[in-house]
Parts: sequence; C-alpha cells; structure tokens
Amino acid sequence: MITIKRQIQIRYQALVLFISWLLMVAAMAKAEAGDLIKLDFPRNAQGKYRIALLKNNKIVAYSNQPLQILFYADSLETYFNDYDSVWYESNFYKACGKITYDETLEFDFIDYWHLSDDGVTLDRMVRVQGNRTAGFASQINLYLTAGYHPKRTQIFVPGMIYGNTEFLPSTAIGGRDTFSDRKADIIIREDRMPAPLFGIITGKGHSIALLNPFPIGQTTAEESHNLIPKPLIDDRFQLGSMGVHIDGNSLQLGYCFPANEGEVTYKGDVYPGGQLKQWRRRFHPVRNGFRHTYTIRIILDEEKSFPQFYSNLWRKSWNILNPQINLQNIALIKKSILTTLASQVETYKQRSGLPNWVDAPKNGLIITDRKAVMGFTGKNLEAARFLLRAADESWNKDAKSYREKALDIINSFIKIKMTPPAATGFNLDTGAPEIALPHRKRIYLRSLGDGFKALACAWLYEKKKGREHQDWLKWMKSFANWLLMQQNEEGGFPRAWQPGTGELIEETTLSSYNAVPFLVLMSKITGDEKYLNSAKRAADVSWAYSQKNGKFVGGTIDNPNVLDKEAATLSLEACLLLYEQTWEKKWLERAKMAANFAETWIYIWNVPMPMDESNHGLQWKKGNSTIGLQLISTGHSLVDMYMSFDADEFAKLYQYTGDAHYLDVARILLHNTKTMTAVPGREYDLRGPGWQQEHWSLAPPRGYGLHRGWLPWVATSQLNGIYGIEDLKIENVENSRL
Repeated sequence: MITIKRQIQIRYQALVLFISWLLMVAAMAKAEAGDLIKLDFPRNAQGKYRIALLKNNKIVAYSNQPLQILFYADSLETYFNDYDSVWYESNFYKACGKITYDETLEFDFIDYWHLSDDGVTLDRMVRVQGNRTAGFASQINLYLTAGYHPKRTQIFVPGMIYGNTEFLPSTAIGGRDTFSDRKADIIIREDRMPAPLFGIITGKGHSIALLNPFPIGQTTAEESHNLIPKPLIDDRFQLGSMGVHIDGNSLQLGYCFPANEGEVTYKGDVYPGGQLKQWRRRFHPVRNGFRHTYTIRIILDEEKSFPQFYSNLWRKSWNILNPQINLQNIALIKKSILTTLASQVETYKQRSGLPNWVDAPKNGLIITDRKAVMGFTGKNLEAARFLLRAADESWNKDAKSYREKALDIINSFIKIKMTPPAATGFNLDTGAPEIALPHRKRIYLRSLGDGFKALACAWLYEKKKGREHQDWLKWMKSFANWLLMQQNEEGGFPRAWQPGTGELIEETTLSSYNAVPFLVLMSKITGDEKYLNSAKRAADVSWAYSQKNGKFVGGTIDNPNVLDKEAATLSLEACLLLYEQTWEKKWLERAKMAANFAETWIYIWNVPMPMDESNHGLQWKKGNSTIGLQLISTGHSLVDMYMSFDADEFAKLYQYTGDAHYLDVARILLHNTKTMTAVPGREYDLRGPGWQQEHWSLAPPRGYGLHRGWLPWVATSQLNGIYGIEDLKIENVENSRL
C-alpha cells in the first residue's frame, strides 16, 4: 500500500518531469524557430562536397565548386574544385580541399564556416605548394537561386550603386554601359567602398550581402600609381574585391583576394573621362609556403523596401566595423580656420570677396582662381556669415576687421542683379560678372540656394543682435519673388538658367530641394506664408520623384544629374528646417531618409596609405585614419570632408528621435573630418594653421587628389558643423568633445 507521503512524492516527481518536458519542448521549438539559417554540404557523383546556404529550409545560395583559383602567368586561367572533406567541430564546419595545377604545384584550402543568427562567416586560408613565376588569387562565388531579374534585383554598394542603373553615369561602375545582352561583371575593390559591403535584394523574399568584417586594405606605391591598369603580383597586397557576375538569368555573388576589379575600373580622374572598361588585376606570388587568409561575412535578411534594406545593412556594418572617433581640439581648429578664412578676403576698388581657389601647400606657387562666387565651392556669403559671428566672440582680437570684411563681402554681392540673376559673383580684379562654372554658361539653383540661404542666416543672426540690414532684406525679397515665379505647377524648380536672361537651360526639377532652406528662412523673416508654402511644394516634388525610393540626386553641379551625397545632405537640411518651422512629422521622417542615405557615403574603416610610399610626397599623410572621409559622387572615387557641414544636423536628429546612432555619426563628422586640417604644431606641408586640401582619393592614386587647392567651402563646411554643434544643448556632452 502506497502511503500518502509516497503518493505526494510520486505526483511531485511527475509534475517536475512534466514541467521539464514542457521546458524541453519549448526550448526545442525556440531552437527550431531560431534555426532559420543552415549550411548543407551535399556530395557530388565523385563523393566530393559542395556547399549550400539555406534559410527556412530553402536554398538561398550555393556553390558546386567553392574552391576557385585565378592563375596568371602570361595569361589568365581559372581553376575550380570541390571540398575533399567536411566535418563539424563544436560550432563550426571545417571544409578542406585543393586545386592541383600539375604534379609540382597545388593550392590547399582550409575553410571554416560559422553559423550566426543573420547568416554565415567564412574564414579561409589558402596555401601554395610549389613554385612558379606567376601570380594567383582565390575566390568564393555563390550562385543565388533567385537569379537575376532587371526589374526585381536591386544592388547596394555604399556611395556607388543604389538599386539599379537609374541616376548613375552610364560609364560608371554599375552603370548602363556595363550591361551587354544581360551580361555584366560588377566587381569592386574594397578601397572604393565606405564599408567593404555588397548587398542584393533578390526579389524573391530575401536579401543577401557580403561584408568584410576585418578589412586591412594595404597596398603598395606601385599599385597605387598604376592608373592605367596592368596586372601586378606582390605579396603585400591585402585588399579584396567583391561583386556580382550576371549572365542571362544567372547571378553569382562573390569575393576575390587579392582584389581583381572589372569590368569597369577608374583611373583616378573625375567624371567624365575617368572610367575605363577593362580589368584591374592583382595577384599574390605563386611561391612555396606562401599563404593568404581572409574573412567574409554573408548576411541574410527578409526582403524589405530598398531604403529599409540599405539602411539596416549599413547600420549592421557600422556596428561590426565599429568606426572610432579621432578626437580633435575643436576650439583650436575653429580659430585656425577662421583666421585663414579672414586672411583670404581681398578688397579692390570697393569690392571684396574670397577667391574661389587658392594653392594650399607651404612651398607651392601662390595660385588663385580670381572669381568670388556666392555658393557651391565659392561660399562667399557663407564665409561672411561666419566672420560676422566670429567678430562677436571674446577671443577675437581682430573682431573689427572680421566684421568689416564680412560686411564688405555682403555689400559687394547685393549689387548683383537678381531679377533674373545676372551672375553668382564677380571677378576680384576686374569686377566682371562671374558664375561658378563659366564653361557651362548657366546659373544653377544650387549656387543661388547656397548663397541666399547663408545670407538669410546672417540676417537672422544680426537681427537677434539688434542690428538691422534693410538693404540685405530688399535684395533677398527681390530674388525670392523672382524665384517663386520659376516654380512650375507641380511645385518644382528648374536646375539651371541662362545668366542675365533667366531662360531655362535645365528644366529637370530633381534638385528642387535646393530652394527649400532659403524659402523657409524667408517665411521666418517676413512672416509671409507664401514662401513656406512654396518650400513645402518643392520638397514634395523632390520626394515624389526619387527620394521616397531612397535615392538623392543632383547636388554637385560639376557632375551630371546623378546620385551624390550632397543631394542628401541638402535635403536633410531642408527637411529639418521644414520640421522646425511646422512640426509636421512627415518632414522628420524624410529627414531621416536623407540622413540614412547620406551616411552611407562616410568611410567607416581605415584605408592605410601605401606602406612604401614617401610620406613627403603623400597628400594624405601616413598614420592618419581615413574614417570620416566621404565619397563625393557616383562615377569616380574621390573623397572629401564636405559632410563636416552636417555634424549638427545629425545631432539634431538624435535630439528629435532619441536614436543614439545619429549622435555617433555626428561625432565622426565633427572630429574625424578635421584629421587633415592644419593646426599649430601639426601643419603638415600646408601654408599654416587652418589650411586644408579640398579632396583626395583612397583608391588609385591612394593618398592624392587632382590638385592641392583650398576653396572657401572647405572652411565654411567645417565652421557650419562646429557652430551648429555649439548652438545645440545636448545633455552630458561637452561641445568640444562631441
């Protein structure tokens, strides 16, 4: 007879077992639910192993021959093979195989495949057994089961490709000229990429991307200066490439090490003329015992809208690469830049301005571009705005001179007829009318928008200080009213007019956002709603035509009407001003879209200068991190510090959204963009504190720009971000260390 006590014990034990069973079932269910990504290594007829990547038990990508060698002697040969063996060890798969060239030469592969929640990681080692006077590169290529469909397949390469060929220069990497009878190779060197990242929306419910989580990027002086490419072999190349091969409906995504790039490459020049439809081949030596290693992360996700896709992928890459802030002495840099800016103001026969271009090196010839223009690169009215502000600061011993120079610049510009615009500036020597790009023979909305926005900000600053400038206001009103007459029925503004006549030259309205900040500020100044309503309509047109799809077009006037970062930063500024004027949530959402696009142009990994390059000759000096530089436009690989202008706008987004990532971006844009700004004790080979070169290249020719000029925009963009940060009240963050 079972006692009551024993019955209680049995029931208790049964309950414990039942609860344990429930917990085990729940754990198994959770594991099954979470085990969405799998690897499979099916055998072929010869008993060797292939590889397949599955999501939700469906094959997403596969390779029947995961081992690949590019072999270069007198010509290029390609060899493939499968794995000989695969076994599982704790939390990874170890797969081994080899490619035999002949009896005395083989390439041994050891691959480690690691599963993660969002994909898999490949750690690869390739070792050479034997010698040849030749070079080699290894590849991993995966066929995507979704295939290639022009209307569904969308590609994302930060700062380079956004979706498809739309708004790309036809000759650019990924442009229309790349494709021929549905065949294309789009293989890109890592140093062209702000993050070594290549993503694809397949159009079949998911996306896939390659990311190098540990980029090294090292190269040599010879490789860097090999602009018209010839094959090179060197064991010091530590730079990979990634991209796609398209053949009909077939689509392969792959990585090559060291970097082979094609079928389009760039020779380091700006658009047009800098694109070459040929291959840039790089190899390691075929030397006994030589080995190379690399890591590639394959990221899988559900298919989303294109803007969501690239924004999520970019943030994931940001978190993995973890870009570091290079703290600068912001107060010292600000004073140094202002001193240089003031020193470049020239006065001649009752006209004052800053030359559009000045040679920056210490020992160079003092060469200048004698036109003073209001916007784009010239930024004369923006310079005047910051000189006025600096004149009111206690540190400034030359305050009177700063103020006089600023007022003289503005008084010189308000003499220019603006109904219609006759010019955007003047020649400092002769007083003759000038425009930003004389060879184009047109006045761009971008130039006008930059200039009048800056003057409106200066007017508001002076008004707050109790100083009236009715002549400025009269000039701004005359232009604003003329501009309203240029707005079409949809709400768009033309891109460019003929100087003096106002005849339309470029009717496209994709860059209508350029008018928005000035019109919002005019509404604030005058209280007249017509300016605000016009600004809203212009912003709506820009949104409807491209920005709602995550594409921002037409910011840089010296490039064709293509994708560029300045289109996004200008739209970010415009939408934030509309939000602050109306507090309508849609403007904040659109500002976020612009910011998410713009930040994908920022380098978030350090591209080292060539190890054997002379630091004396380099324009970007060794040891300085390139994190924070940004690509300029599609169609070439030049980089600059333009987004220093937007440090405060990203900080505002942090304040308005609570999203700390935007504050991280603001810190990078405030500090890292000053890396090559000369300050006392760190003047490089420039003329003195406050000077900075306009641009450089991180792809060939690495560390060099097309010239060594300083332009006013270099100074004013830095100052806009600095002063904007000073004006924000961000809790527990010192402005000098933001």
